[in-house]
Amino acid sequence: MTATEICWMDAADLARDIRLRRLSPVEVTRAFIDRIEALNPTLNAFCIPMFEIAMDWARRAETAQMAGDFWGPLHGVPYAIKDSDDYAGQKTTLGSLVHKDRIATGFSPIIQRMEAAGAIPLGKTTTPDMAWIGLTYSQLYGETRNPWDLSRNPGGSSGGSAVAVATGMAPLATGTDGAGSVRIPASFCGIFGLKPSHGRIPLMLPNVNQHTHYGPLTRNVRDAALMMDVCAGPDPRDLYSLEGSSPGYQDHLDKPLTGKRIAWSADLGFVTRLDPEIRHICEMAALRFEDLGAIVEETRLDLGGVMEIAKRNWCAIMSALVLEVNGNHVDRFDPALVACARQAQAQSAGAFLHDKIRMFPLYQRLVDYFEMYDFILTPTVACKPLKNGRLVPEDYPQTDWDWMEWAPYSSPFNLFHNPAASVNAGFTQDGLPVGLQIVGPRLADLAVLQAAHGYERAVSPAFTPPPLARTGSLPGGEI
Repeated sequence: MTATEICWMDAADLARDIRLRRLSPVEVTRAFIDRIEALNPTLNAFCIPMFEIAMDWARRAETAQMAGDFWGPLHGVPYAIKDSDDYAGQKTTLGSLVHKDRIATGFSPIIQRMEAAGAIPLGKTTTPDMAWIGLTYSQLYGETRNPWDLSRNPGGSSGGSAVAVATGMAPLATGTDGAGSVRIPASFCGIFGLKPSHGRIPLMLPNVNQHTHYGPLTRNVRDAALMMDVCAGPDPRDLYSLEGSSPGYQDHLDKPLTGKRIAWSADLGFVTRLDPEIRHICEMAALRFEDLGAIVEETRLDLGGVMEIAKRNWCAIMSALVLEVNGNHVDRFDPALVACARQAQAQSAGAFLHDKIRMFPLYQRLVDYFEMYDFILTPTVACKPLKNGRLVPEDYPQTDWDWMEWAPYSSPFNLFHNPAASVNAGFTQDGLPVGLQIVGPRLADLAVLQAAHGYERAVSPAFTPPPLARTGSLPGGEI
């Protein structure tokens, strides 16, 4: 088997072949490192390589493999770490000049669980300053480039992780999602991304708040289910972590969707800007669920008012991170992030609490909707991947911070803690991937994975490698 073939294998297949001694952890890890060294100078997906650590762990994993001592379900399988997750002894910069020299003293829970499962860390992936935006660029590491068009951004804030997975630089990657940061780059890069129910995968600082979720970025649903089996579960250190053991996500993916009622909504009752081509692609993708025996209906779910709350909440979180905790370093943050943070200064504590109260009837409206429907489908993002250097598309009202206007579908389900996934719905006429969002009731993580897995079977192949990964060139430029 060639190194290229290894890099395109699913994580589950890599784990199986390592366990059967068809592949060695050393050759697998070396193949991914070589690919990163070849592609990363162009794409800028990895910001902190951990190759020495990776090879050290690979050699240990190979010794254990030869002795028949397998550490866990990901024994010898490499993965990428978003640079908001702590790995003891390594930098965690959050893409920020303010934290460029910060060395982690411990491990994030998701990293602890990946390590315990035998996974091998390849390095940290790029994220925007404080993971604040649905794009990936920073003053510290520069712009990350979309492998489908080098002139465009891969989305964010887990953009480096998404690019790594989409181009075969890693089979798995961690992501965080506070307002769409797993689903947006999954959509823009043509891969699978899951935001589980809040608390399903435990959090620790600096990622702890009521809207941030950990989630996997993979090329297929099965690998995401594998990561969920490894990473989901309670942790006493996380106030919001959910009790209960894993239901066995991998083992229960194949559930028929016959008779399931699915709602398609292009606007959620408040979205006013949606690229017509993206709407058409997502509508056609939604109808594929009828091939699986589901009943798909276009409906009018009205969550009007939710985006005002989501934006104010987001600005308040950024204000706490930037102005309250790091107020002496404001000049070292992304100016657009500072503008976002300052929006919250005009908001009183009473208004913030009022928003919390306003959320309850909106959430009840959503709960009532899920009494009628098993899933809600929407576009993942309202526009095509943005050109690098832009905060909003050219045809949107220009703003000094408000990226959420072009990503209105994701943040409501951070507020309400619902599981939501992005699957590839197809491609625009100019060859850019489009994501379809699958949303389930709160705590119905397995059901969302089952729906995504069913869709994946209906549209096989669910993943298409970007031209860069196949030929070395693409419309936006060449390497």
